[in-house]
Amino acid sequence: MLGYIFAIISSLFFSFYIIPRKLSRLSPINFSFFMSIGFFISTVIFYLFQPLLKFSDSFSPVLLWSTVAGIIWSTAFVLFVTSIDEIGLSKSNQWKNLQGPVGVILSLIILQESSKINSVFALLAAGAIFLSAVAFTTSDKSSNKSNLKGIILATLSALGFGTVAVIQKYVTDQAGVFIQQVVWSFSILVSLFIFLLFKGKIIESFRSPKREIFLSLGAGVIYLGASFFQLFSYNYIPASIGFTIIQMNTFWTITIGILIFKEINLKKYYKNVLVGFLFTALGIIFLFFARK
Repeated sequence: MLGYIFAIISSLFFSFYIIPRKLSRLSPINFSFFMSIGFFISTVIFYLFQPLLKFSDSFSPVLLWSTVAGIIWSTAFVLFVTSIDEIGLSKSNQWKNLQGPVGVILSLIILQESSKINSVFALLAAGAIFLSAVAFTTSDKSSNKSNLKGIILATLSALGFGTVAVIQKYVTDQAGVFIQQVVWSFSILVSLFIFLLFKGKIIESFRSPKREIFLSLGAGVIYLGASFFQLFSYNYIPASIGFTIIQMNTFWTITIGILIFKEINLKKYYKNVLVGFLFTALGIIFLFFARK
């Protein structure tokens, strides 16, 4: 039961952490960089409570996979943030949520969870989430060029996030949650720092308005909640199940995008929204039945 509860809580944080992006005017790479700083600092502070929390994580060569996950995640996040700028939070989130089927299918192949996953339902889930994404994408006035770019970026981010989820499950089983977060978040920070350094934009990024920087840092702190509860759920349930439940963030994210940021004219496109929600629900249900 705890695994399910942690996964649901994680889904809420996965919706909340991206809200600051809608309020920020920083470039995707700068927003991602400062977000990674907030995430890393919060994971280190959290890790310092080890004597109080009495967790028994251990250093292991397996943690090298967390550095790989950090590189992949940082790239996927920049792509996702850029897609939000192109097509909005509601629509980009749906294409990004193809990470659910990606994560389940990769768990089937890499983690050999074939005894726990039905590949047919996993593919049906992918189809349902794809149709949901199409429904939400057609419910706006964006140009086809902007839609296409946003769709491609969000879909690529889904591949990255789905891959990272599988790596995290493996590392969680071998090394634990807390030390993994520190290594993973540090890898994300270093990856983005090197990119900005290569582009010669490090100094420029620190000249950003304080409000923008604090918004990004706040997103990183909120993401700690999403990451912690996701990884902790893996201690109790398979990655394929936990990652499925976390896809409930779709409902919270779309609702926020429509009601708060007015990304979709609900009165005009209510049919698209209803169809989108329907296929979203079907996708999650299919993912649930993908568990044998």
